[in-house]
Amino acid sequence: MKVRLADHRLKWLLLAILSLIWGSSFILMKRGLFQHGEPALSPMQMASARLFIAWLVLSPLLLRHVGLLRAHWKPLLGTALCGNGIPAFLFAIAQSRIDSSLAGMLNTLSPLFTLVIGVLVFGIRTRFINVVGVLLGLLGAVGTIYYRQAQGAPVWTIHAALPILGAVCYGFSGNIVKSWLYMVPATAISVLAISMVGPLGLAGIFLTDLPGTLASNPHAWHALGYVAILAAFGTGLSLILWNILIKITSAVWAASVTYIMPIIAIGWGLLDGETLLPMQLAMVGVILLGVYLVSRGPAE
Repeated sequence: MKVRLADHRLKWLLLAILSLIWGSSFILMKRGLFQHGEPALSPMQMASARLFIAWLVLSPLLLRHVGLLRAHWKPLLGTALCGNGIPAFLFAIAQSRIDSSLAGMLNTLSPLFTLVIGVLVFGIRTRFINVVGVLLGLLGAVGTIYYRQAQGAPVWTIHAALPILGAVCYGFSGNIVKSWLYMVPATAISVLAISMVGPLGLAGIFLTDLPGTLASNPHAWHALGYVAILAAFGTGLSLILWNILIKITSAVWAASVTYIMPIIAIGWGLLDGETLLPMQLAMVGVILLGVYLVSRGPAE
């Protein structure tokens, strides 16, 4: 009983911490891409640096857990690509063209895709109310894209679809961890997964000539500082905390961290001068209602 109570308290504490960290990650990405309204790092440079720095942060733990890699390399590779590698580039490219607050709003679709993928791929049981939630969430996501411009003009942009693809990736990653890596310690999952994509980040640093940008652009080092904070906390530390949260709850419940993230992301965006339309806020409400209905079904 005491253990269950401790887990109950821990899951809410982790939810709050992750919401704050990941909700702030969108403004950090914006700062990595732009300084004083001018481009600083390219999306590929920022994503590559983020993965490599996160790998450096967690690398001291690698020797302790490397022995688990041989037995679990396939699901680890899956969560490495879906939970870290691919989303890092998707969100970086997206935020080169859309507001950080919009990216945060669209990321709330993660619980929806976690459930859908869990049902279709991993055999999780669901209820009709969850299906309603999925449809509402998708409606809200389309609405936030439709009303994305400050003037209220409905314009479609492919860049607004990239965070949705990122949410799909997170859906796969959460289910992989819960279904196929439940026996592996959370810290081991985190360090082994990031070690699979960290070298790709290092390769990306040189392929995109990040050293040359740092030498020629006076704002690039400042931007890299924001990326370092993003990598250390938004990828390194939060990766461990999120894997712990999945283990003591469910993949869908853990993904519900995105319920609160938009509030943090929108707050940072407004402080940074971004505009939020009433209809965009209404669509966020539709998304949150959808993910709430999704969370009503699967047991923890």
